Amino acid sequence: MLDHCVMTMAQLLLFSVGPVSGAIPLEEIVRVIRMVRPKKRKANSPPWNAGTFNLHGRTLPVVSMRSLFGLNDAGPGLTDMLIIARAGSQDLALWVDTTSGVHEIPLPRDAKGMPRQAFPEGSGVLKTAEGLLVIYDLPGLIASGGIVADSADDNQVPSRDITGQGNGRKTLAGPDEEGERINAVLAERAAKIARPEEPLTETNTVEVLKFRLAYREYAIEMQNIREVILTGEITMVPGTPAFISGICVVRGEIISLVDLRVLLAIPETGLTDLNRVIVLTDRTLTFGILADHITGIGTIELDHISTEHPDVPISADRYVKGVTEGPLVVIDTRALFSDPSMIIDEA
Repeated sequence: MLDHCVMTMAQLLLFSVGPVSGAIPLEEIVRVIRMVRPKKRKANSPPWNAGTFNLHGRTLPVVSMRSLFGLNDAGPGLTDMLIIARAGSQDLALWVDTTSGVHEIPLPRDAKGMPRQAFPEGSGVLKTAEGLLVIYDLPGLIASGGIVADSADDNQVPSRDITGQGNGRKTLAGPDEEGERINAVLAERAAKIARPEEPLTETNTVEVLKFRLAYREYAIEMQNIREVILTGEITMVPGTPAFISGICVVRGEIISLVDLRVLLAIPETGLTDLNRVIVLTDRTLTFGILADHITGIGTIELDHISTEHPDVPISADRYVKGVTEGPLVVIDTRALFSDPSMIIDEA
């Protein structure tokens, strides 16, 4: 009954497939990557199985969220995304059209803390009053074989033609030059993501690059820094998050530029001259951080990083590991790379 219903706040990654808006708890997300070319699925696979791909030596199933939400399916496109999510003891790659960042949303639960308004019952999906389909039990949704969303009426949703003809969408099987280009890009992405990750070494110290931004000094781990360049021509991109200043071309590659002043809500005080770009990469995603100037290279002791400092009130910021001597604010590169808002697609 409604009088037993309580509201709890949940951090969700929002995504869309066709006209349907969906979400999945942030705690279940491993990472978000651009679409790659999957290998063909087996003949006896369930309809939602769109094939597999190699993620740094691991073979992951690709789950078509269009199929699970009752929409017409199609081949992958350049702007599609893969959400790597935990489903019990294994990881799955959820194939969606777009992601739209992380949001905190109130969800209805009953007196025992279980999600209410399951859609349909037993499917592992909660439908909010606004029509958002929240996947709170991914294994349950997979086992149910999917649902039929209200907005997935075939009379309203145009089919995405898998041949790449007739609906304006260029897809994997398109016979023209554009279709071949898309096929080649997706295959290249698949080859890159299949490369093994470099093993992590246990250490209490880490080498960092120090840089100044506005009135404060920051540090970022060297292992993810590809190069430091002078700021060149920046092209604005409409519809991107406020902390994305734009894009630029670095050695023929288009990368997004992150303004930490916006991302970390740094007060706009003091002189600033964003004349350096620190290019970061994890070999899958590459972007740049704007900085005033580089102050040096050094090492910091991980045990001495504190999340509390009287002069740096940022202990709750998800993009900061903490503060060390100086004070020196240590940026959390893992949090940056796991944020899907960092991706500006080349298309």
